[in-house]
Amino acid sequence: MTMPTFDATTRLLVIAPHPDDETIACGGLLQDVARVGGRSRVLFATDGDNNPWPQRLIERRFRLDAQARKRWGALRRTEAAAALDALRCDGLDGMHLGWPDGGLTGLLTPERSGEALALLVDAIAAFSPTLVLVPAFGDYHPDHSALALLATLGLRSFPGVAAGSFHIHVPEDGAHSGWSLQLDDATLARKRDALRQYRSQLQFGEQRLLKFARATEMFDVGTGVPDPVSPDDRWRWQIALPGWIASTSARHVRVLAVDDSGVLLNQRIPLSDPRLDVVRKSGMLDISMQPLRANARQVFAKVEHGIEVFVYDTTLWTAAE
Repeated sequence: MTMPTFDATTRLLVIAPHPDDETIACGGLLQDVARVGGRSRVLFATDGDNNPWPQRLIERRFRLDAQARKRWGALRRTEAAAALDALRCDGLDGMHLGWPDGGLTGLLTPERSGEALALLVDAIAAFSPTLVLVPAFGDYHPDHSALALLATLGLRSFPGVAAGSFHIHVPEDGAHSGWSLQLDDATLARKRDALRQYRSQLQFGEQRLLKFARATEMFDVGTGVPDPVSPDDRWRWQIALPGWIASTSARHVRVLAVDDSGVLLNQRIPLSDPRLDVVRKSGMLDISMQPLRANARQVFAKVEHGIEVFVYDTTLWTAAE
């Protein structure tokens, strides 16, 4: 697909999980929209306040309490404002939801999803976007995939608004069903300068962060969350896993059921539970079970195994077939 056409009527809303994701994924696109007179807003889901090792290094203290996190979140907000200014885009501003950094998956519960969706819908409506960009559902950062699902649910309230997703922690060989933007030297330089405003993230080397400032920005059509399917008499998933996890380390499955109003069910079930039929294959688990909620519009599953690589998942949410 070719890149969408932008003009002075464009209103682009980028929903970023953390401060710096907007620049990494969309720093060039935001500049392109500004050049033709369009308006853009970045909606920061979290303040990036759960970032302990850079904070310990900068503040020279090991123990971090709630006040320390609040202090760090305020710093990250300041950096975010500086980054948006560095892009030098007229008509660009930022807004913050203040959700928990590293805790967006925790919003995917019956108790919390309704309030989170109401806040998100209000924030989208306040800007009246013509295009909304969110993280890819196939992103290996759990905050990113959780935000993709929350945004998809929220965007059901805006059926006339176009939606897309951006790539950050997405496998290079993953499916790409959208468009890309190649940045010229001047646009890339401003993007890299904006990323340098996140000084708190440069403590372990500037190049570690700047390597994410790619000259090609990748986007998909839609949020990447699979469309609802008609349920049969069972919930079924085929979950791809690294072979050694599928055969030895997989212990539980997290089952998530949603309807248009939010999350109906978020339940952790041992793979040994008699309600589950589990077939282990090389690099794959086939799982099926009787429905736990009759009115679910979509059902997802994620295998839990207690293995985390830094902050990233080694497994992703999989939609029921």
